[in-house]
Amino acid sequence: MTASSHNPITSLNNTRGGAAGILIVLILVLAAAGGGGFLAYTKYYKKEPLRTSLGAVKMKPEIIRFVHDTVSPALYQNLITIDDIIVMMNKERDRLKRIAKQFPDQVSITDSRTRSLVESHDRLAATLTDTAASIEKIYVTWLVDRTNGRAQINTQRGTLTRRLADAIREESNLVSRLRANPDVAT
Repeated sequence: MTASSHNPITSLNNTRGGAAGILIVLILVLAAAGGGGFLAYTKYYKKEPLRTSLGAVKMKPEIIRFVHDTVSPALYQNLITIDDIIVMMNKERDRLKRIAKQFPDQVSITDSRTRSLVESHDRLAATLTDTAASIEKIYVTWLVDRTNGRAQINTQRGTLTRRLADAIREESNLVSRLRANPDVAT
């Protein structure tokens, strides 16, 4: 054999080493792509499950789904928002009662805050109750006659959405104050 001849054992070792390096790089690239895909899915595409119950007013889950899927996602969002505000107000009222019991000599401080809170709560609860009744009426109409139900949806969707948005906006100062208090916002 001559010096320029090719040694089969040496070339086999080089091929294996090169293939292992390529395999490692390929695995790292696939892992990075998979991790990036998972990150994008969880950050941008994964949605919160649809909330189908309210704490402040009784509405059947199928009606809440109907609002989200058929009537208007904006109306659904306003329903959820106003319900969360009312629940937060209930927590604040309970907290104020505990403070009043703990410090009975300072009840005048908690009474004025409780009065304004109860007035706001009652306004929001009345708006939510009226809106829920209107939505239920639309839902039953839609179940009985899709054409009439669709017509009612088209004529009342904006009005109901604005009614809830206006109620939320009217209480925005109180809501901001409540959300700023960590004892209530949790």
